[in-house]
Amino acid sequence: MGTDQRQADPNRTLELLWDVQAPPTRGPKPALSLRQVVDTGIAIADAEGVAAVSMRRVADELGYTTMSLYRYVPSKTDLLDLMVEHAAEVPDLPPELTGWRDKLRWWANDTAEIYRRRRWALDVPLNTPPMGPNQVKRMEQGLSALDETGLSGGEMLGILVVLSGYVRGHAQLATALADVEQRTGTPQEAWDQAYGRMLTTFVNADDHPTLARIVAEDGFEGYAEPDDEWLGDDFTFGLELVLDGIDRYVERRRPAMSPE
Repeated sequence: MGTDQRQADPNRTLELLWDVQAPPTRGPKPALSLRQVVDTGIAIADAEGVAAVSMRRVADELGYTTMSLYRYVPSKTDLLDLMVEHAAEVPDLPPELTGWRDKLRWWANDTAEIYRRRRWALDVPLNTPPMGPNQVKRMEQGLSALDETGLSGGEMLGILVVLSGYVRGHAQLATALADVEQRTGTPQEAWDQAYGRMLTTFVNADDHPTLARIVAEDGFEGYAEPDDEWLGDDFTFGLELVLDGIDRYVERRRPAMSPE
């Protein structure tokens, strides 16, 4: 097993995320801080993507040996978890927002903005539910927004899973499209043109009647053009659909939640 693949200890990860690990009682005073190690990993990921991050690379950037780095971070898994946790500080919910819908809309857009600035965070596997202070703060913001609906804790958690899944999924799609030239060596416009050719040449009314009708009605107009915005109108449209669904669910549950 390579040093980068050392087995992670979930409880140790938790202590690192919350910075409650006990200081060493023996040996020289640490020359580095945990945050220096994490910030170096973030800087590498910002510049080259998460694939470039390794314990050896971080150690080299800091001028230390790889083995000495394990005094601060027990595994690469821990390092990646800490990088995601510290990718951005979670701002406080704007006090002028009223109503769960406005609060969740802000929550979704702010989460998406973090993914825009730290695209590599989307490439870090999700090993656990949110465990770090920033992530728990974001969870609390979403749950507190829903608290006024009268839904149960389980229902609110379920809604937050759906909403966060939508935001992450759309961000992953936007990132994939934005980076297509880097991955393939071919500009996005060429892929869009090929997709347009597929729609007009190979989609036919016999095999794909609904799709062919939408193509004929110019329903795809604008989809073959790159969007100047990272997420754009598609994200807003889908977000409002999700919020509408939450609204409908809340309204349907109100009679059951009302006291007799």
